[in-house]
Amino acid sequence: MAHPADHHAESVSSSTTEAQSNSDSEQDNREATELHNYHSSDETAPSAQSRSTTSRNPSTIKTFWARHVVATVPHEACRDHFALERTYLGYLRTSLALAFLSVFIAQLFRLQHSENPDPVLGFYVLGKPLSCICTGAAILTNLLGTYRFWRQQNAMLRGKILCGGWEVYAILLIVLMTLISLFVLVVAVSIRKG
Repeated sequence: MAHPADHHAESVSSSTTEAQSNSDSEQDNREATELHNYHSSDETAPSAQSRSTTSRNPSTIKTFWARHVVATVPHEACRDHFALERTYLGYLRTSLALAFLSVFIAQLFRLQHSENPDPVLGFYVLGKPLSCICTGAAILTNLLGTYRFWRQQNAMLRGKILCGGWEVYAILLIVLMTLISLFVLVVAVSIRKG
């Protein structure tokens, strides 16, 4: 026959075990959202010594991929890397806006023309060149954003951070010059027509 004190001790230990399992599952749920259990491919790969004996001269693409694309990030620093990815998406969004502007200019300027368009300076004549300028600015913006992303990622993996940089000013200059040239040419065509 069980003693009442033994029954009380069993209920306390079961409630303690239940509380621990609840807190563990809550912690696991939170950690799952922050990539706590992320394992890189290096942990399951053979040791560096055995890899060096099998392949003495790795290809350039594999070296580039390992250094720039596959980055093993510690759990404490994943927030910084996510912020860097969001910044790159900002550059991508800017280049897409310029690409959309290029399509808009090409369609609007080529479709909206009189029966006898001005062969020297008119919307019909300027449609393709302005569209090409905007497309070039979009490509340059994306390339500079990619370069800046890789540069910042390499610095973060070394434990450093780069502030400012010429890339930001170059993108600002590219977008500003594109918009100013577009504005000046549209005003010049409007004045000549009017």
